[in-house]
Amino acid sequence: MKNKKRLIIVIASIILIAAVLITIELVSGSTNLASLFTKTNNFVNTDGDAPQDQADLSLQDVLNKNNEDLLKLVDTRKQVVFALYGTDEKTEETGRSDIIMVIKYDPTEKKLIMVSLPRDTRVNVPGYGMDKINHAYAYGGRILSDQTIEALLGIKLDFSVNLDFETFSKIIDKVGGVSVVAKKDFYYNEDNSLAIKQGKQILNGRDALFYVRFRKDEDGDFGRIERQQEVIKSLMEALSSTSLKQRINLIESFYNNGLETDANVSKIKEYVSMSSGDANISYESYRLNTYSEIIGGLWYEIYNQGDLDTIKNLFSNQEAVDPENWK
Repeated sequence: MKNKKRLIIVIASIILIAAVLITIELVSGSTNLASLFTKTNNFVNTDGDAPQDQADLSLQDVLNKNNEDLLKLVDTRKQVVFALYGTDEKTEETGRSDIIMVIKYDPTEKKLIMVSLPRDTRVNVPGYGMDKINHAYAYGGRILSDQTIEALLGIKLDFSVNLDFETFSKIIDKVGGVSVVAKKDFYYNEDNSLAIKQGKQILNGRDALFYVRFRKDEDGDFGRIERQQEVIKSLMEALSSTSLKQRINLIESFYNNGLETDANVSKIKEYVSMSSGDANISYESYRLNTYSEIIGGLWYEIYNQGDLDTIKNLFSNQEAVDPENWK
């Protein structure tokens, strides 16, 4: 009985301290939710690895709910525009981006726009001249790739993310797979055995990776882009159905450990936490239209200015970007 009373006193004391911190922050007019997130989370072990008795679970549940309620007090989110690169560091194409997407999320409209840029698109790579857009990553990593996209689309990126394919596969497994509707049967190139059958199904990480990288058919890179967008959308929907704690754990597990970005981890967690209540998100997918042409013995994808302007218009209402917002 004495132990139970001590536990109740400890819980009440921690909640009281958290309430005092919240009051101080609100009275001072501070809107730095990242600092509040850090303060309250100092009380909680988010690893989820160590076994806990029922009393510990009850305490953690209370504090997690306090964190979620706290982060919903003030929604300071703005539109976010970022680049997503998918790379495989273990192939002969090391250093080249296999997936190139620009993503915009508008929290007011609850709308997410994905724009894919064909990896062979002929563009001006700053400092290197006209070249394939995926070569920018080989020449200068995320920084040069960001500069190339910003110059091409006339936008300013809030940040960029490079996701290696091994991590991509692991994340999909963590959320229980992704739902796709395969338009046909897909076969392994090595022995022509069936890899993915036609129709609706849930793919694990390994099969999803095969699905987004396959291009040995008449659809080529364009078919692959369509499947990439399908899987990214499905992954985001799967993530939205997980708990806030699970999403935070994923960020902490893979941040600069397979998921490389110039955005500060606390800023990412803050945005994700404030987005935890977003529902009925609409998704729009686009691809820069191109046609194939051989120039100097190399195969390129060429765009018309009108088609490029159509893509640029998707970002025409971009809010002013403050480089410090995500640093």
